[in-house]
Amino acid sequence: MMCMARRRSKWRRTTAIVKKMMQEARKARAYESLRQCPVCGNPHSLSIDVNEDKVSGRKSAFIRCASCGFEYTMDSLPPIADVFWVYSKLLDNIHGASIQSRPVHEGVTEGAKEEVGEEGEELNIEIEKYSE
Repeated sequence: MMCMARRRSKWRRTTAIVKKMMQEARKARAYESLRQCPVCGNPHSLSIDVNEDKVSGRKSAFIRCASCGFEYTMDSLPPIADVFWVYSKLLDNIHGASIQSRPVHEGVTEGAKEEVGEEGEELNIEIEKYSE
């Protein structure tokens, strides 16, 4: 007597593909939530925009926190720079004490501006407090 192998249905294959897609979607969502503002610690208010000039191929990034008003600009980024690369460099700069605070001028009451030169680059940071 011959035994025939059991056929697998197409439905089983489809569910495996859908499960894999759902796992990838969950990973992306968890990865996004890891970006929190290094100043105020809010996990949902930091936005990072990476712009690439089509002609010269240079990249620049603009980082802004919606809750505390933290702003940071990076120019002349390497071609491999993406959102997560920019975020890691931002953390390195802030926690590595390469951004030094200067005393606030008496005329400025609601915000503070800093300018620090690093390897020939000029970094502009503005921090503003918003009253609720």
